[in-house]
Amino acid sequence: MNEEVARNVVLVRAIETADHKREILSDDDRMYASRSARELAQWQASDSKSEVSADHFLQQRSEQILKRIAERTPAFASFARRGSGFRTLARALPVLALVLGAGLDRIADPHRVDLLSAPLLGILGWNLLVYVVLLAWMLVPARTGWASPGLLRRLSAGKAALPRKLPHALAGALMGFMAQWAELSARLTRARLSRTMHLSAAMFALGAVLSLYARGLLAQYSAGWESTFLDASQVHAILSVLFAPAVHLLQLPGFSVADIEALRFTQQQQGALAGAR
Repeated sequence: MNEEVARNVVLVRAIETADHKREILSDDDRMYASRSARELAQWQASDSKSEVSADHFLQQRSEQILKRIAERTPAFASFARRGSGFRTLARALPVLALVLGAGLDRIADPHRVDLLSAPLLGILGWNLLVYVVLLAWMLVPARTGWASPGLLRRLSAGKAALPRKLPHALAGALMGFMAQWAELSARLTRARLSRTMHLSAAMFALGAVLSLYARGLLAQYSAGWESTFLDASQVHAILSVLFAPAVHLLQLPGFSVADIEALRFTQQQQGALAGAR
């Protein structure tokens, strides 16, 4: 049973459970839906040369009931068609992160890579923070994670507002369904949200790298740093922490305080002037 079928089944169960007075579905409606679903499930099983399963029956029955309610209540049809909104977020957020990463060096000097620039330190610091948080979650597992229940409910069940002109009994059933579906799909929604956030972080860094390479084809970059209050040893300590994961994973040789001092922009300018003389 895929996610769409499971959602329909939970929706029908919520409607039938809340419909005590048979205001939404009569007994005849329910019996007709069960009889039609049984016949359709048998036909589907024979066509695929397999045995009739409960999943086939529930799928056909939920489709029959939802179709019947949509025909009687057009406002319900709009509710049944609307998505959770998570698909839009999952597509838009990585694209937005890529665009922001690509335009990162536009706010800095386009001809220099400043090792102490806020955009570069932001990328490195953010990724370092993510790894620290992931390590903390492994050591001390959280019950709900960083996403709030309200956010998970919005992403899984959609906005809380219901369409107008819904019968009172049906509106109450739909509110109950959204609460149930949000609880049942919380783990799946949380996993999808985490995947989207990781993908967005990767796309942000990829956009920054592609922008640097693209602009480097037309301009020469000069890597270094400058600061009014920090000296080479302090900058070395900061960069050693931020670049530690890359140095460890890629087996890079590392750098010394002298290497950092040589990258100071004032030192490079003095060297260029001495060479010109």
